[in-house]
Amino acid sequence: MTDKAQELPRIGAGLRNRIAVAAGWFQGTHVEMVEQVAAYGFPAFESLGAKNWDDRTAVRTRCEELGIAVGAVGGGGTIAGPGPADPAYHARFEQEIRESIRRATELGSTVLVGLTGQFRQDVPKDVQMEAIVAAGRRVAPMLEEAGVTLVWEALNVKVNHQGYALVYSKDAAEVVRRTGSPNVKFLFDVYHQQISEGDVIRNIREHIDQIGHFHFGDNPGRHEPGTGELNYRNIFKAIHETGYRGLISAEFGKTCPTEEVLRILAECDAW
Repeated sequence: MTDKAQELPRIGAGLRNRIAVAAGWFQGTHVEMVEQVAAYGFPAFESLGAKNWDDRTAVRTRCEELGIAVGAVGGGGTIAGPGPADPAYHARFEQEIRESIRRATELGSTVLVGLTGQFRQDVPKDVQMEAIVAAGRRVAPMLEEAGVTLVWEALNVKVNHQGYALVYSKDAAEVVRRTGSPNVKFLFDVYHQQISEGDVIRNIREHIDQIGHFHFGDNPGRHEPGTGELNYRNIFKAIHETGYRGLISAEFGKTCPTEEVLRILAECDAW
């Protein structure tokens, strides 16, 4: 570890939740970024594109040395185009997941994000949800063999992703239940679900058995906690009380220096 990293304040030491910070907040190489995450006392980092890093094997080695977990990476599917909500996409999705498992394993990630594609206006919703179930069942054996979990991401259509197929946590949870694999869950993004349905803490508690990963950012604006309407101290406390011990990953554009954001996250995790 560089001398500069060793001098950083251990802001994240003593966290109750496993908060993953964004890789893009740090300067230097990917390995140097990992060293900074560790020096600040945080347990994990996340970058959805990290499966494509050329140095992913070196990053995994350094993470193992420092005890840093690697968050979710992109798995397969689309936001704006055809995706697993359409059976015609399933063969492509299988190949995407197969390749993503290989790259994620090289990096050290055990979570893949699945995107369902656009809602098809000419097809009933229940038929499209069943298509997502079928896509999950198709890739479940390879996920289980690799020890990797696919998490379907629900996104809001009111502000950011008009026309996306999977929006509500109740629908995502039902897809997971019907898929019937311990390695297929859904991603609860607090920012998106606040916009789509609100009632964040109640929905987390109700669906925690089907949730495999969390993203968070404040609303409106998708910035750090304290810039919007969400009470992240209460949300983090509620997540911890469910017994969830996976990663809770920051996914937002920060409006202040990195060290200040890290202090805000640590404060939200203190209750």
